[in-house]
Amino acid sequence: MSVRVLHVADVHLGAPLANFGAYAGRRRQELAEAFCRVAAIAIAERVHAVLIAGDLFDTWRPDPADVDLVRRELGRLREAGIKTFAVPGTHDSLAYVDCVYRTQALPFHRFFDGPTFADPSRLEIAGVPVVIYGIAYDRDRTVDGWASLGREREDGIHIALVHAACRSNPGWRIDPDDLPFAESELAARRMDYVALGHYHNLRIFRAGPRVVGAYSGSVLGRDWSEPGPRNVLVVEWVAAGDPPTVRPVPIGGRDVESRSVDVSGLTDPEAIAVAVSAACPPGMIWQVMLTGEPEIVIRPAAIEAALEPTHGHLRLIDETMLAASHRVTERCEEETVRGEFFRRLVAARETAAGDRDRAVAERAIKLGLRVFG
Repeated sequence: MSVRVLHVADVHLGAPLANFGAYAGRRRQELAEAFCRVAAIAIAERVHAVLIAGDLFDTWRPDPADVDLVRRELGRLREAGIKTFAVPGTHDSLAYVDCVYRTQALPFHRFFDGPTFADPSRLEIAGVPVVIYGIAYDRDRTVDGWASLGREREDGIHIALVHAACRSNPGWRIDPDDLPFAESELAARRMDYVALGHYHNLRIFRAGPRVVGAYSGSVLGRDWSEPGPRNVLVVEWVAAGDPPTVRPVPIGGRDVESRSVDVSGLTDPEAIAVAVSAACPPGMIWQVMLTGEPEIVIRPAAIEAALEPTHGHLRLIDETMLAASHRVTERCEEETVRGEFFRRLVAARETAAGDRDRAVAERAIKLGLRVFG
């Protein structure tokens, strides 16, 4: 019999999701539904434990409805014989005296609230010792959290559960609260798997061919920096000492995606809406960059509203150019104040010193056409 755990992180229940505009309320509901599907996946996959690597809630003081949802879903897991382990994140940190984890009784098998990894949980699954280590960063008591992580025995399966930031980019500023680590350090901790939370896109870490840890990513795309399918990770050992297999399992739901649509030559908003709809089928939440040289000044909000009944939410970014627009040419040929206005803007665009100045001039031309016709 193998040992299987499900790794999930960064649920962010109750996140405002304001970037989705009027769709934000529905997107929050979709987020709650995604968490319910995580529990269903754990039961269907017959895992022995669920590991929640921080930021289950988007705030340390979540809405009671979100707390009730978590209590209910953790109860489902417990009834199915699945033990749930969790650590706090940065959004739902124990640093806040009225943090939800201090004020509410939630049916975790173990919520790690200690400032080091020193007090792990010990299980036996199918006759195999399984040791799970977790940490809750504390500014006053955690000196070097990673230094406290060490394999307490040679046999069995050893798993670390931690909300932490990988030093992937030297230019990124990482606070001590984020428990920074270098990728090369994971293998040195001698864990059989490190279940990570904090970064919102799937990333699997290896030492040679062997998986040593992973970020599972967020459970639902919260903006366009989190594109594509969202997953939980089912981590499985056939036998202690063997490397684990890590299998992403799609959570389902409306993914966020980005796409460019060339609208060159189109002369009316209806034609642009048709072009966007053809390139971006319903069922996802799209961010669309409109490119090319149309024959009209685009009003993104109007096209978004036209597509709302079929697409729910869609964001248009106007990156079109009007360099060859007949309307601009006509305005520049006028012997009027309006004509002089457009001639100066076109000249500024053509003599711009760089891309930024050129883009500013282009935007001014579009605004001028919207205001002056």
